[in-house]
Amino acid sequence: MEKFEFNYLKQSFDELSEEDQHLVMQAVDAMNGSHSPYSNFQVGSSVELQDGSIILGNNQENAAYPSGLCAERVALFAAKSMSKQPIRAITVVARNNKMDTADAYSCGNCRQVMLEYAGQQSSPIKVIMGSNDSSYIVLEDVRHLLPFSFDAKNLKFEKG
Repeated sequence: MEKFEFNYLKQSFDELSEEDQHLVMQAVDAMNGSHSPYSNFQVGSSVELQDGSIILGNNQENAAYPSGLCAERVALFAAKSMSKQPIRAITVVARNNKMDTADAYSCGNCRQVMLEYAGQQSSPIKVIMGSNDSSYIVLEDVRHLLPFSFDAKNLKFEKG
């Protein structure tokens, strides 16, 4: 039997670096633009590029489910459409319909997008996810979130 293991940190806001605290606060601000009339579950995300610029995203729901998008993908797609800079980190935070802090663990679709972008750059993408106890799960490399992943190297196309 083989094992897959990875390490992560669980930190309070005060234990985060100043840079990561700023990224979290940007994600918290991004929640205010959430369009979530169906779930009333607001999610905000911030992506920091290597040059220090920060791109925000929030969840966007739609009555024609699943036409909406998660906050992480909104931020990632915006970042990639605006810049060729590598991504240093992504943060995601959430609050529920009572405005309480909620778990903000990225879905599989978002993890796949993060992983694909990480594969296009030489440095890892740090992930910071908010938890319902106001702590943060911190992973130094998004690859830990999606073991045995599918990427472009798995595709075999024949030229026609």
